[in-house]
Amino acid sequence: MTIAEKIKTLRKQAKLTQTELGEMLGVQKNAVSKWECGRVSDIPAGKIKAMAQIFQVPPSYLIDGEVKNAPFSTPRGAIREEDIKFALFGGDEEVTDEMYEEVKQFAAFVRARNKKQ
Repeated sequence: MTIAEKIKTLRKQAKLTQTELGEMLGVQKNAVSKWECGRVSDIPAGKIKAMAQIFQVPPSYLIDGEVKNAPFSTPRGAIREEDIKFALFGGDEEVTDEMYEEVKQFAAFVRARNKKQ
């Protein structure tokens, strides 16, 4: 499945129009249409990342030629660790378990602090 086919399929599964998706991404409807028709092959990385977030799939799902992780393989709304790491560290391949644990500990600290307020 091409990136164009994936975008169109995921958009329809999310029950979004091309206009709605374009508004969410800050582009015109015709840009979304061109992506879905395969007329534009160099979609900006930022738009791919944003679409991945909207559709709740890893950016690699949209980019890769092969389907490695099927969309919605986790319950809708659930967030996988690899997606969290990608969001926090910008896709850095060298995110260690220690780095990720430190972020989780900080999040727990902030959560606990906010409960006290």
